Amino acid sequence: MATLILGIITFLLVLGPLVILHEFGHFLMAKATGTKVVEFGFGFPPRAGGKWTGSTPVRITRETRIDGEVFGDEYPSGADTSSKAYLASVAKPGDMVAFATTRDQDGGVVASRAATYDDRMDVVEDGNLIAGKISEIKDGTIYVSEMLWSFNWLPLGGFVRMVGEEDPTSENSLASKPRWQRLLVLSAGSGVNFILPFVIFTIVAMIPQNTRVGEVVITAIMPGSPAEEAGAREGDIIVKVDGRAIENIANLQEAVTLKLGAGSTWEVRRGIPDPFPQPGTPQPAFQYRAETEQYRLEPRWRPPSRLVVGEVTDPSTEISLVDARKADPTIGISSRLTVVAEAVDTLREISLSDLQRLNPGAAHSIGDQLRVVGVVADPRLEISFENARRHDSALGLSAHIQEGPVGITIRSQNEGIEKRWFWPWTAVGRGVSEVRDLVILTKNGITGIVIDSGNPQLSGPATVGPIGIGQLTGEISTSDADIVAKITTLANLAAALSLSLAVINILPIPALDGGRIFFVLIEIVRGGRRISPEREGLVHLAGMAVLLGFIALISVQDVLRIFRGETFF
Repeated sequence: MATLILGIITFLLVLGPLVILHEFGHFLMAKATGTKVVEFGFGFPPRAGGKWTGSTPVRITRETRIDGEVFGDEYPSGADTSSKAYLASVAKPGDMVAFATTRDQDGGVVASRAATYDDRMDVVEDGNLIAGKISEIKDGTIYVSEMLWSFNWLPLGGFVRMVGEEDPTSENSLASKPRWQRLLVLSAGSGVNFILPFVIFTIVAMIPQNTRVGEVVITAIMPGSPAEEAGAREGDIIVKVDGRAIENIANLQEAVTLKLGAGSTWEVRRGIPDPFPQPGTPQPAFQYRAETEQYRLEPRWRPPSRLVVGEVTDPSTEISLVDARKADPTIGISSRLTVVAEAVDTLREISLSDLQRLNPGAAHSIGDQLRVVGVVADPRLEISFENARRHDSALGLSAHIQEGPVGITIRSQNEGIEKRWFWPWTAVGRGVSEVRDLVILTKNGITGIVIDSGNPQLSGPATVGPIGIGQLTGEISTSDADIVAKITTLANLAAALSLSLAVINILPIPALDGGRIFFVLIEIVRGGRRISPEREGLVHLAGMAVLLGFIALISVQDVLRIFRGETFF
């Protein structure tokens, strides 16, 4: 329950500002280009309240036509509805109003027709629409606040509503602006989301944080792997990869993922086996030279999954049990047992009498199939790892080993905690490099999904929706990390999400900014000929329906993952 509650709160705190700032990008660029904005919404309707701003003067003349019911008051029979004095006496500050307007010879706004705010769309055909709340009435002029800052009950970001996003006939509408200005307004939201990660990473770099540092040591090398071909050896301490200092396992994993399918230069300190290790030293023990050596290798997109066997006949698909257990001691030639009357092949069979001896009290029958597991949840279907090893030492939790992109296993030694932070002028460079790395990691992650690489470096959910993000933020909030680590982790997540929003919104997807930009580009290619607003609106409506369906599908996957008890950490 704590994870759920904190997940909702942190989800809103992380994603909400990203969407609000995205919309502020559109808002500020709209104001800069003279595009009329009628509403900036915090959250999504239903509306909880709002604040009207602005003061547009609308002059009332004897030619102003007044509908039968205006501002909530009915006109008495025979009233002079063309009298601006009467109109001013009926209207009062705080009333909601709508005017169809024209411009006089001096450029002033003149009302040609007045109606209630709820009937505002009925007067559009008689002139440009001015609608909002009356702020002041003075000398036959009504001052209208047209801009609404709305606060809504669904706190999932925000929105900007501009006049005539697809209709060029309205004055100061988005669609009436030159094409270059429309492109600026439509791309400004993604522009803000692209800039935000630089700011976030720079700020995070300046925050003092506890950082785990130590030496990363190669403990095993897979036969035929890039590491073996490059000349890597067991006991090597990895000092740098492509110039990056390797101080913990996370550093190495990131450096390898950045270079998938490309050449990578490793700098290592060679280990010499220590014939007289100190008591308590991890075995095998090594002594290290002061100088470093370099070798080049290429991390694989598709590292193999090898079958564990007693004797290798096909090195491309098999690995010996001895070599496999250097990488993973829990591995085995078999991970399943069949209950039989008399076992002949103890790697795949266990007699009922032996099983009852190993697991007394459990009800089993001839023919039962048992999986080797770390913790037994269902004794009829599972046997513990310890009991399986007592039965046959070649059994394990899995009979396959998935290699990594380089083909090594590693451990960390001589670990410690250091408090790290950077001066502002250094932090800016860190922010730039973090964004560059994030772009490459995202690209490689998408590529891995497309080619179905099976690479453990790219493991995890292929897609995550709002529910999944809430689960992730909740797990971060309830973790054992200190408060600074939680804040910086959530900030880093916000930077990654902001970059994702920037990319997704700029893609030519109907209903999103990129879809609208695509229609402007089509207009440019067609020599200024527009696609009709009705057709464009229909495309965006269909796109929104598909987008909502996709989000719903991802949300179902997120919910199923939660019910299965799967976590991100």
